[in-house]
Amino acid sequence: MNVAEFHQQIENVWQAIEEQIDEQGYDIDCEVQGAVMTLTFEDDSQIVINKQEAMLELWLASKLGGFHFAYKDGQWQTAEGRSFWTHLNEAFARHGETANFG
Repeated sequence: MNVAEFHQQIENVWQAIEEQIDEQGYDIDCEVQGAVMTLTFEDDSQIVINKQEAMLELWLASKLGGFHFAYKDGQWQTAEGRSFWTHLNEAFARHGETANFG
């Protein structure tokens, strides 16, 4: 994957997250600044998702900890093969919201 494809894949992820938040009517503030998307919940807790261009990775930090994802076989996965969407669903649950991403 080249850098342009990397950025497009991340934009697709961010768009899917924003659409799901809107569709489900979550009371979550979604802000993108540069390479960072911040999801802020009612209690001011956050999930932070950011692009790591140098490594061509997507990173997610939440109450569950931090995770790194590489694009393999058409999806963002950890080195252990767990999907970004699974981690995001679990992070939402930890932040008190039921989500069904991906």
